[in-house]
Amino acid sequence: MNPSSACPEVDLGALTQALITGRFSVSPKRLVAPGPSVGQLQHMVEAAGCAPDHELLRPWRLIHIAASQREALADVFARALLERLPTASSCAQAQSREKAFRAPELLLAVALIDPPHRDVPETERYVAIGAALMNLLLSAHGMGFAAMLTSGHALRTACFAQAFDLHSGERAVSLFRSAHR
Repeated sequence: MNPSSACPEVDLGALTQALITGRFSVSPKRLVAPGPSVGQLQHMVEAAGCAPDHELLRPWRLIHIAASQREALADVFARALLERLPTASSCAQAQSREKAFRAPELLLAVALIDPPHRDVPETERYVAIGAALMNLLLSAHGMGFAAMLTSGHALRTACFAQAFDLHSGERAVSLFRSAHR
């Protein structure tokens, strides 16, 4: 069924435009509970799965980081800082640890680079994960949640890859953080 035929008074173009132009990022420091429910988060992930994806490779995966895993993530952030800056101060380490506790819901977006595909180069895979993340953000916005993508140096360290069991053909791209607006 055509969604516009079910509600002929709904202008889907205007609704889509309003959703896209009304979305904005909210600083992770301002993303406070409550976050999306399990069901709402599942709907957001399903929206991500509708992103354009040449050859249907689904060149990404999303890893949910539960509240109970935040202390371990804080340790990873601190180790990642020390991997990059072995003389980092204890204050800098504490600031790195604090990032693990920003936002009640947290997903790690991972790009899948391998196996190679003759028709889908690595750059196109990053475009696909970008589209999936935009769908995730728009879905969150449409449900009344604030969200932001964050990355940073920690995601590109060996200890971060090890902590999330990322294989040589996988790259941590960003953290999706969400909370009620």
